[in-house]
Amino acid sequence: MAEPQKYKDNKEWGVTDFYFIDLVVMLASSAKIDLGELPHPYYKDKELNLARARITINMISSLIKKTSGNLNIDEKKVLREVLDDLQKTYVEKTRDKAKVPAPAAAPRPLVPTPPGTNVPKTDVKEWIRMVQDEISKKKQNAPPKN
Repeated sequence: MAEPQKYKDNKEWGVTDFYFIDLVVMLASSAKIDLGELPHPYYKDKELNLARARITINMISSLIKKTSGNLNIDEKKVLREVLDDLQKTYVEKTRDKAKVPAPAAAPRPLVPTPPGTNVPKTDVKEWIRMVQDEISKKKQNAPPKN
């Protein structure tokens, strides 16, 4: 009579790498934020960014392809469920966006409003110029080196 195979001896049931699962969940959370499903951690609002969500979904899809043969059953299941959920949500959001034209909203500032100014910076070149001006002011006011 054959001895039953222990699950630990089976490669399919190997040890789950929870750091890998955390990476997948982190990417999925980022995609959910871009799909408007979760609030942005900094701005505390929900904004739809389908282009960025598609990039993240493609990254997860690439992970599935590149790790093929190296994952156990639990890792495969998590990856497949995450990817299926994100793709389904992406399709729904794309359909919804096609039906209803989005109102022209003010773009988010690149960073929080700098101290002493009332208007947030939304133009990258303007922000870079402001930072360069601040750096040059600090260099001019720096005490001389001995």
